[in-house]
Amino acid sequence: MSTVDNDALGGLCQFVRSASAADLVMAVEIDADGRAGWAASSASLQVAGFNLLRSGLFERDWNGEPADASQFRLPTVLLHALKGAPTHLLFVPAPSFGAPLSGLLLLWKHAPAGGQLTGQLPLLASSVTRLLSARREKARELTVHNQFIDLVESVPAGIVLMEGDGVGAVINERAADLLGCQPGNHRAHDLAEPMRILRQRCDNHAELEQAYAAQVGNVSFASTLNWALGERTLEVDTHPVRGNGEFGRIWLFTDVTAELLMAAELRRLAASDPLTGMPNRRHFEERSAQIIAAREATGHSVAVLMLDVDHFKKINDSHGHPAGDEVLKVVAKRCREALRDRDLFARFGGEEFVALLAAPAPEDAPAAAERMRTAVAATPIMVGDARINVTVSIGAALGEAVAGRDQALLDDLIARADEALYRAKAEGRNRVCMAAA
Repeated sequence: MSTVDNDALGGLCQFVRSASAADLVMAVEIDADGRAGWAASSASLQVAGFNLLRSGLFERDWNGEPADASQFRLPTVLLHALKGAPTHLLFVPAPSFGAPLSGLLLLWKHAPAGGQLTGQLPLLASSVTRLLSARREKARELTVHNQFIDLVESVPAGIVLMEGDGVGAVINERAADLLGCQPGNHRAHDLAEPMRILRQRCDNHAELEQAYAAQVGNVSFASTLNWALGERTLEVDTHPVRGNGEFGRIWLFTDVTAELLMAAELRRLAASDPLTGMPNRRHFEERSAQIIAAREATGHSVAVLMLDVDHFKKINDSHGHPAGDEVLKVVAKRCREALRDRDLFARFGGEEFVALLAAPAPEDAPAAAERMRTAVAATPIMVGDARINVTVSIGAALGEAVAGRDQALLDDLIARADEALYRAKAEGRNRVCMAAA
């Protein structure tokens, strides 16, 4: 509330006390139910709220003349404020906004002397009303402001609110931490540089600058962009207040790092084999189609290698399924390391794995298959105290990428490589067989 309004009410009470020789003068805010609290007085008071509904003050028609105080029932708190019982009192009604029973209360310990200016006091009612209403409105505005501050601080996001006049702005603590400012009120102009610096720190600042530059002059634009700050990602939503830039603009900075990491992990899990950590069959088929489609533009060839662990059922029966799982993990790791980084390798199902080689030379497919076969067979796999000798059989097929036939080519290569794989097993296992061209 305004100190100026309180000082004016206090000064008015002092003037009335001097003019009327009253022992105590109070400007009292009183709501429709009689609940009262003093707004200002001619003396320093420590007075809590009190109730005047049954005091009798509001049943009397006041004309500016003091009345015998014994006709009224005043709350004890007023007697303590006066430091004694009053002999006379006068109430000047001054209804204010939200407090219709308010007014000016005068108390005398002794009978007022004749000639005092009490009859003129009703002329001050309009001034008291104006000051009480202004005081109450200021208090309401302060309450609303505090509620707004509580609201913006409770939101789990940085908030920058630019006022419609383009001059003022308010930011909460989260935004203050991001911008290196103090929370609270600011000049909008003073926030432009900290926000620019924050954008410049982003890994994607060039993209951001281009996006926002395209909106210069559009006071009603709205956008939601991710600001990448190293390991953190902020989702920055900006839009005009109530859809109209003339009412102001709000910027919301929400840290979405955890959500993005979780989404990425869910995508990884959906695309991965939980045992070996390699891509699963679904991911292999989707990614292979993309690779083949990219090859179509240049007419490059692609190759599919199908790999199966030899006598895997015997390994499970002899050493147990946990040992079989460990064998699959080691086989997957050795095969992946034997391929190029750009080659795609996945678990196809059970003890079967698959690889896709993009743009291989004719000799690349059998060479890659032989590297995988050798990598697996070269060293026994240790599971606890058991040394398990493991070999794999591999079938390979080569084809040309033709526009519009990416899925058909993939299906054909898998089928042909699978036939070559069974031939490798039939010929004694632990070997590579190429499908016929």
